[in-house]
Amino acid sequence: MNGRENRTRLLKKQDVVLIAILLALAGCLAAWFQLRPVEECIAVVEQNGQVIRRIDLDRQTQTEELALGGPYQVKLLVEPGAISFFSSACPDKTCIRTGKLTRPGQSAVCLPARVSVRLESGGTSGFDGVTG
Repeated sequence: MNGRENRTRLLKKQDVVLIAILLALAGCLAAWFQLRPVEECIAVVEQNGQVIRRIDLDRQTQTEELALGGPYQVKLLVEPGAISFFSSACPDKTCIRTGKLTRPGQSAVCLPARVSVRLESGGTSGFDGVTG
């Protein structure tokens, strides 16, 4: 037997074509996700289970602090397109480490202060989907 017959090619021509097609498809999907329209984003701030403020983050033009008061003196940082817990006198500071919320569906909570922030789409239904 010849030594060349025992060697196999790592990639055949069809393999290279398939890889190129898959890479092109992945690039198209990545571009589609980057270019699709951004949903309107509404921050819903609740304290003690009551909605105390709704903020349209897309219309926010400047950075501002929102002081909520209460026993833990929670402050939120409202920025164009984002909201986050800025400070809190709560013991563990988990709410602050949550970071910025920027997309509908995200949420953050300060349990000791009983404050929650969730981002909703600006759509009318408020539901992600319905099953029947």
